[in-house]
Amino acid sequence: MPRPKPPERLIGRQVRMSDRHWMILQQLGGAEWLRTILDKKAPMPKKYYDKELERLQNPADVAFINRRREIND
Repeated sequence: MPRPKPPERLIGRQVRMSDRHWMILQQLGGAEWLRTILDKKAPMPKKYYDKELERLQNPADVAFINRRREIND
């Protein structure tokens, strides 16, 4: 049976942690548990993050953000 499609695009990321911490994470529920906690504890609503992702993926905005970083650094 195929796995259901995730609601959002998933990108593989690496997290540095000890074997003990990895075991604890797996016992708590793994990635699904972590996603749930992050959604509950997010300081801003989901719409804010969706808009930020859209803005960062827009090439014109990315160029502007990079110029602003160069000026401020």
